[in-house]
Amino acid sequence: MTPVFKALAGLATLSGGLMVVLIGVSVAMRHLVNAPFRFTEELVGLLLTAAFFLALPLATLKAEHVRVSIFVKNMPHRLRLWVAVLANLFGVVFCLWFFALCLSWFEFAFERRIKTEVARLLMYPWMALLPLSLVLTALAFAIRGAASGSERNEETTPQDRA
Repeated sequence: MTPVFKALAGLATLSGGLMVVLIGVSVAMRHLVNAPFRFTEELVGLLLTAAFFLALPLATLKAEHVRVSIFVKNMPHRLRLWVAVLANLFGVVFCLWFFALCLSWFEFAFERRIKTEVARLLMYPWMALLPLSLVLTALAFAIRGAASGSERNEETTPQDRA
């Protein structure tokens, strides 16, 4: 699955680059020609959302997202492993719950061919990223949880057993 996650992260990077180019060109158009693009804010918002949800599975798989770990780092090793398994299980449940909620939202936009207000871009292709990302992120949590669970079975030091 890592190649798929990396490909999505590459698309997230491309989305971020497009945001920079779009904002730069829009600013130039506003100051040089006095004719800014009307659709910049909409498209940048869609690209930002796309970048986040495209990068989320890989960031989750590699655990490279922001974490507050002061409590976990001070726990005994065995307890840390259990906390990791439970945290990943919670992540899977949350992603699947969020997936279930966003499907009806996606179906609504698809059936009605909803478009953005200014640029008139179809919303459902952008909205399709959300369920895809959530399923892959749930898979990433499951992979991390299984890896954490297998670490539980490895030998621990006497200090960790205390």
